[in-house]
Amino acid sequence: EQLIMRPCGVILAQATFFGSEAVSAVNEFAKTVFPTATSTPEYFVFDNNCKLCAHQDTIGDDHFAATGMPVDVFHFNPKYKETDTYCQQHCNPAAFPELISGGKWRFNTSICEQTDVWLGGYQAILQDMSVHRYNFYLDEMIKCQNCYVI
Repeated sequence: EQLIMRPCGVILAQATFFGSEAVSAVNEFAKTVFPTATSTPEYFVFDNNCKLCAHQDTIGDDHFAATGMPVDVFHFNPKYKETDTYCQQHCNPAAFPELISGGKWRFNTSICEQTDVWLGGYQAILQDMSVHRYNFYLDEMIKCQNCYVI
């Protein structure tokens, strides 16, 4: 499952990627959620933003050109080396000082990871469902979760 969320924990969109979470699929999913340049968020935090940004550069996709694309803090240090100059230049969360206040992050950049843990609690129920029941159940659970968060 791939989720696009607000930092407050509200789930904006969900997609099922069968087989793998290819950056090209994530790019298309994000463009579906934010279909115009004016609808794109100020920041798009993702654990694989380095590869996503590189993919966008490679294919000449400037849809998110005005969007800051930091990697979430939880994943940045263990996943990306200091020698990865592209990632350090474009996606290092520390390169976005406006996201830091008093030495702390202004919002929880790992909210998707925390929500994945919540969603994982339903894996045993979801795994044997047909596609239609699966999507219905997941949509209803997301609605309930969003109501709880709000």
